[in-house]
Amino acid sequence: MPAIQLCARRFAETHPEDAARLLEQSASADAVPFLSELPSKVGASVVSQMNLAAGAEILSLLSLEQAAAVTAELPLSCAASMLRRLNATQRAELVAALPEYRREQLERLLEYADGTVGAVTDPEVLAIPSDLTSEAAQHLLLRRTGTFHHQLYVVDRAHRLLGYLHVRDLVRAASTTPVTSIMRPPTVRLQAGARLAGSTYLAAWRDLDAIPVVDNSGILLGILRHRQLRQLGVKPTPSGLTDTLVGLSELYWLGLSTLLPSLQVHDQPARTTPTPRAGGKRGS
Repeated sequence: MPAIQLCARRFAETHPEDAARLLEQSASADAVPFLSELPSKVGASVVSQMNLAAGAEILSLLSLEQAAAVTAELPLSCAASMLRRLNATQRAELVAALPEYRREQLERLLEYADGTVGAVTDPEVLAIPSDLTSEAAQHLLLRRTGTFHHQLYVVDRAHRLLGYLHVRDLVRAASTTPVTSIMRPPTVRLQAGARLAGSTYLAAWRDLDAIPVVDNSGILLGILRHRQLRQLGVKPTPSGLTDTLVGLSELYWLGLSTLLPSLQVHDQPARTTPTPRAGGKRGS
């Protein structure tokens, strides 16, 4: 193996996060040959650190054999999140090419019951790694013009949702500004396994046209768009009234918990604090 390839391989082995950042900002045509020369475990360590859209694109461009070898080495939740971003044909072919034990694990993660948020989640969402600067995030944004929403989501390298930021805030920030300093904490999020009918009552729909969806580990899976709910005509049924009320309770406390760190402690009784009560009323 030429010395330059040995150096590149060693760099990927010892600094997978740095390699991931470089590949995210490179054309996929350049990234694929590089990853093709790496052992599958090393390639997976790099791909697992990439943002989900970029990682999914890489998997779609690798040969089926190479993509399967890399996917088999990815953490399960990461592999499932990236597979959701492939079209149905690519996803089916790749899953079928995996070892049986891995295929069965991923098929379970990829399946959400009808009527759950996860079943209709749109995975086409751009997530910005939290360790990027504003300039690096803008480069990533330019390369993913077809997959971003006006509200960008910030995740750590394990793909857990940390916050969100607006495109206008990103472009106005100084080039060296960390994205974590301009992001805002997520005011609301939906669990993939939550009841879809319960989400129709969420007060946040008055201000948002999309809400992030996460799994039980907090990993960002995609977004649920308000127009999807309208198109699906999702409505609670009388038989599901109890479930709907439980879902509303979960949503209320989830929204409230995101506000608690920023609330000031006052001597006045908690019952006079208007924000949670207003939030509860809007969600009813």
